[in-house]
Amino acid sequence: MLTPERDDIVKTGIHGLDAILLGGIPRGNVVILSGPPGTGKTTLGIEFVYHGARDFDEPGVIVTFEVSSEKLVRDAAQFGWDLRALQEQGRLKIISTTRRVFQQEVQEPDSLLLTDANRMGARRIFVDGLAGVARNGNGDA
Repeated sequence: MLTPERDDIVKTGIHGLDAILLGGIPRGNVVILSGPPGTGKTTLGIEFVYHGARDFDEPGVIVTFEVSSEKLVRDAAQFGWDLRALQEQGRLKIISTTRRVFQQEVQEPDSLLLTDANRMGARRIFVDGLAGVARNGNGDA
């Protein structure tokens, strides 16, 4: 069985998940979580970015379409995750936008989103609700 080198593994920091994933996620992989509402996709994504920024010196970006950044910070606090502190330290950026704007942004070479992510050295990016963009291509879910 081929296994990636240890340096090429990104630890999630999520209790039990790294063991299931044989140490973590191979660096550079794109992971898509799929499931019905309420199954924990958003929670898992936020936790992945949170642990990266807090525990592994991997700044992150969270893009959300359906929840304001304030609500996301409040909801995360219920799990003991202090997203606001990470934002203040420049290790986390939360972007609340529409699917249409997001789709346009990532196609532009001078995208503000990508520029911000590069400037802060983001190593983890979580896009919550990307399925709606992928489903019909125009950002209307």
